[in-house]
Amino acid sequence: MEKPTITKEDINIKVIYIRFRGTYLEFRRNALKMYKELVAFAEKNNLIIPDVSRIITIYHDNPFITKGTDLRTSMAMTVPLDSKYEEDGNICTMNISGKYAILHYNLSRKEYDEAWKYSYHEWLFKSNEKPRDTFPFEMYITEPPKKAKDKSLTDIYIPIE
Repeated sequence: MEKPTITKEDINIKVIYIRFRGTYLEFRRNALKMYKELVAFAEKNNLIIPDVSRIITIYHDNPFITKGTDLRTSMAMTVPLDSKYEEDGNICTMNISGKYAILHYNLSRKEYDEAWKYSYHEWLFKSNEKPRDTFPFEMYITEPPKKAKDKSLTDIYIPIE
């Protein structure tokens, strides 16, 4: 895995999301269904902006202290800040804001775990940055890889003070 380029930014984004409770493996097994539900809702409400809207995965819990079956993970999509719609069924909405370190990666399927370990264990804990008490997430700049050798541009957002 190549080392990431790192930027820092104050963000304010709005997302629609579906929350999942369970292990990361169970989340991955349900991800396509959740993705399709998000896209259908976004299309119905004219929320998709080509080349701007992004899919993100939000990690609400620390996997080192939370029981696997209790992990909360959300599949989300960025939508325009001024968009108006009614939450429906599993679809919820929230704003994500504050300062984040953004680690820009080009990853294969097998490198995501290594990228997260580097982001926290190597970069954050060895930097002068202080973590902020909110959730990290990954944003898919290009479609996640389908084949083992394929790569995807993925940004990992680490909340900092």
